[in-house]
Amino acid sequence: MGQKATTKDELFLVKLHELACLKGDETTAIDRFIIGRAIGQNDKGVCAIVDLCAKANFIKKDSDNSVYLTPQGLQFVQNYNQKI
Repeated sequence: MGQKATTKDELFLVKLHELACLKGDETTAIDRFIIGRAIGQNDKGVCAIVDLCAKANFIKKDSDNSVYLTPQGLQFVQNYNQKI
């Protein structure tokens, strides 16, 4: 059996982690729309992804449009990266 397809939510979390690490800290807040553009998602889709990921406690909303990974989100990204 092949690997399960990656969802937009998963791509969003992985890209958030990647961009935050580039800034020097994996918990740095990043603008949600920058992440969305990086994964090819429109603004409406980004808002839906952010709402779902926040409800699942993978991210927290920061001031303005920024989001950052929670400890649960960091654990998800680490597990995700191990599976690839």
